[in-house]
Amino acid sequence: MRVFFASSMAAQMPFQPTLAAVLLCLCASGCSMQMVYQSVQEMQLAQCDRLTDLQELQRCRANARQSYDNYQGEREAVKPAP
Repeated sequence: MRVFFASSMAAQMPFQPTLAAVLLCLCASGCSMQMVYQSVQEMQLAQCDRLTDLQELQRCRANARQSYDNYQGEREAVKPAP
């Protein structure tokens, strides 16, 4: 399963094993993709709070606060045609 994040978020925060474990547990427990997205979003916001540069912090938070509907729209736009 590939989770799509805004490219700048992916560049700012390396993938962590804890994130993989959380995603696996959420998916295995029958959570919806929106619930998984919201959990990852909360983890991203926590990571943003570790940034010291104000501009990076604001950019990080803005990216992490993207709505699920906007995320879905971006995800659909980059999906390859069947």
